[in-house]
Amino acid sequence: MNCSASACGDREAEGMGGYLKDRRLRLAVSAAVLFSLNLNPVMAQSQGRDAVLNACSTQREGLIKLDREYDELKRSKTSAALGEGLKQGAAVLAKGVMSGGLGRRSGGFGGALGGLGGVMGAVGSLAAQQQAQQANTASGATPASVFGPDLLSSAMGLNVPGLSGGGDMGGYAALAVLVAIVATAEAYAQLKEQEAGGDLRKASFNIDQDAARQLTVARQIADDGQALVDCRTQQAADINTRLASASNDKDRRAVRRERTELMGALKKDVDLTGEVVDQHTTMAKTFTQGRAMTDGASEADVLGGQAPAYAAAPGVTRLSMPKASAAPSEGDQAAAQAPAVPAPAMVAIRATVVRTAPVASAPSLMNLPVGREVKPTTAQADGGWWEIDVAGQPGYVRAADLGPPGSAPAPVQTAAKGKGARTAATAKAPPPPPAPAGPTNIRAYNQQVIAARDNGKGRLSSLMTDIQTSQRRESVLYAWMEHLTRG
Repeated sequence: MNCSASACGDREAEGMGGYLKDRRLRLAVSAAVLFSLNLNPVMAQSQGRDAVLNACSTQREGLIKLDREYDELKRSKTSAALGEGLKQGAAVLAKGVMSGGLGRRSGGFGGALGGLGGVMGAVGSLAAQQQAQQANTASGATPASVFGPDLLSSAMGLNVPGLSGGGDMGGYAALAVLVAIVATAEAYAQLKEQEAGGDLRKASFNIDQDAARQLTVARQIADDGQALVDCRTQQAADINTRLASASNDKDRRAVRRERTELMGALKKDVDLTGEVVDQHTTMAKTFTQGRAMTDGASEADVLGGQAPAYAAAPGVTRLSMPKASAAPSEGDQAAAQAPAVPAPAMVAIRATVVRTAPVASAPSLMNLPVGREVKPTTAQADGGWWEIDVAGQPGYVRAADLGPPGSAPAPVQTAAKGKGARTAATAKAPPPPPAPAGPTNIRAYNQQVIAARDNGKGRLSSLMTDIQTSQRRESVLYAWMEHLTRG
């Protein structure tokens, strides 16, 4: 059919437009197919990695929870306040050194770690003092405290693994863990001294109690780490079995890809267990050095020959508490010059127990029967406890169980059966049990941190090394077989 030039041109343009539309559609479909072909293996590989990692999710759950709690603890407002105090302390220290106003510190944190340790210890001391001054100014408290009531009250709201209960004791325990992680051993020792009201013997006992609270957490970390290692070991054994029984190259490639994914999961496990154990390694170091400071002993004395979790060997230099930088007030000087009040004589008004520290949970040294005379070493009871001397060792008795001479009830006389029997006096007190040797909780905690490190991170790292060794041997074997085939 004949058509005009313009009409034929329009028809030709319409045909070309339809062809272009069809071509664009075909290109779009082809692109979508190619994209899906490339995306599916990537998604499948990602899902495979998640499946391998989550195969041991039950064993990882407790460690993940602890890691999250420690991270939140370090990011808390209380931790930020301590960190700010350290910064301010560093500025004050630098200013003092420049002006020549700060002399060298003997002992303390620097005694075991050299010059740099001494500088860091001084930083922690000055930081804590400045933080306390700011807190006390705001609250109206006396400037005697190193850690102000604001830090103590905020610590009561912290979620700290291994701690439960409220009140000042719960706040001190929570703050002690935080200081042990983010601050210095010197600052920790000052906190425990403040908690004990300046009584270093009680502070020493409280440090051992801090280690006891964390001992349960360290045991759980060791158990979770061991369970995770057992799960990953089973995965590796299953992969090796399936690789050995694979009948074609396609199946072998799939199993090797799963083995590579297992290596990625192991790397995450090593990082997870390492981060959790690191928190307790830091605390083990702080507890050990804090106890050494309060006792005037060395790390080796505290650990009793044990290897520490944080070093190859314990320090043998004696540590000491930081000296107060503030000058004594006129009232303190007058009190120091006043004649000492003699300690009164006391007598047990009821059967009681002499303990190693002024707390009811402390181990017993001996029993006191009714009427036994004792001579306290102090002029008055402190915190409801009298301190007495037991064969050169300090002992503590509840103040309610002692009274002035003559206040004890007369011993009960009982007639013995039989002719000519004499009246029997009260039964003789049993010999006192032996005093515990050293800070047992700190030593047990130190050993448990080592176990948590070795059973978790250490064994997971070894498993990674074994798999890598197998991969290298396999690569060498296949290269050798290919060389023989070509030859």
